[in-house]
Amino acid sequence: MASIYQRPGSRYWMARFKNPSGEWEARSTKETNPAAARKLAFLWEGAAESMAGEGTTAAQVDKVVRGVWERYTGKRIEQTPTRIFFNAWLEGVKAKKAAKTAVRYGAPVRDFLEHLGPRADADIKSITGSEVQSFIDAEAKIGKSGTTVSLNAKVLRAVFNSAVRKGVIERNPLGLVEVPEAVHEERSPFTTGEVDILLTSTKGTEWETAILLGAYAGMRIGDATHMKWEGIDLAKQVLRFRPEKTKAKKRELEIPLHPRLAAHLEAIAGKANDGAAYVCPTLATQEVSGRVGLSEQFNVVMKTAGLSKEIVVNEKLGGRNFSKKSFHSLRHAFLSGLANSGVAEDVRHKLGGHTNSKVAARYAHLSTETLRKAVDTLPGKGGSE
Repeated sequence: MASIYQRPGSRYWMARFKNPSGEWEARSTKETNPAAARKLAFLWEGAAESMAGEGTTAAQVDKVVRGVWERYTGKRIEQTPTRIFFNAWLEGVKAKKAAKTAVRYGAPVRDFLEHLGPRADADIKSITGSEVQSFIDAEAKIGKSGTTVSLNAKVLRAVFNSAVRKGVIERNPLGLVEVPEAVHEERSPFTTGEVDILLTSTKGTEWETAILLGAYAGMRIGDATHMKWEGIDLAKQVLRFRPEKTKAKKRELEIPLHPRLAAHLEAIAGKANDGAAYVCPTLATQEVSGRVGLSEQFNVVMKTAGLSKEIVVNEKLGGRNFSKKSFHSLRHAFLSGLANSGVAEDVRHKLGGHTNSKVAARYAHLSTETLRKAVDTLPGKGGSE
């Protein structure tokens, strides 16, 4: 039986009734009078019951529900086409986030709208959880990993949450959607010996500089290759930069220069004509990704140095190959080195630019010796205490 209720802080009554599929549905009546809201709830349920049966589409249900409301109140319900809202949300992302993030968010938005077909131009209020579930299932069926599908669902959830906050829809249809578990395959850190091998192999090249920035400042490949001299203060022995990944947060990191990195930068500083110049001018002109991008070039650097990418096949990632070693392993080496040296967690977070402890934990890579020292602090040595 249909019923009504109020959400905390809202003056309007919500109607709860069963849709033609027999599932409970909640809609705002836009009524402040409980008697009027209750009547509308029963009208909606009656209309839904009359449509029960196979072949009833979400669009038909929404049309009938809107028709009942408009006849009862004498007002029209404003509609917001799903495609228009999603694209407007994406434009907002482009204005606030880094370009790469906007591209990453754009893919699931485009794919979801394509999956909806003609329904992409329907009112966003009519999009159901089953339609979203259908998209998620289709993504998994074509072989996308649980991590990718989970990230795509996260993007859709963000769009619908935005619609809820703006009052365009009452609830997020992803509430009951089942999403595959995200699986994070971790990189392995380079050992100190491996870093030395890389530096010896690239001595005198821009890759030597980039590798030092990764190993001793924890910089990602894009940040290392786009570092400018204006961000390096040799007098104060610090470097400052704004990570591209979190650029939208406008958080600048200040990293004290490690003696090995400082000596290298001092040795090549004379080559810089002005502060706006890149420390790695040739690498800075190239894309990070792609078949000939910097990431692939670093794979060649490793191969030339005689180091393996340590490729593994992860069944949880759909049986895909995964390289345990990449340029990002230098960042792992930097942060795990700090952890194994006993540097406090909050300091490691600060140096790594992390605000999420869960993410930061993936970079710890505590060594057996560090763990052994921790165990050795326990009482009871010698078996007599």
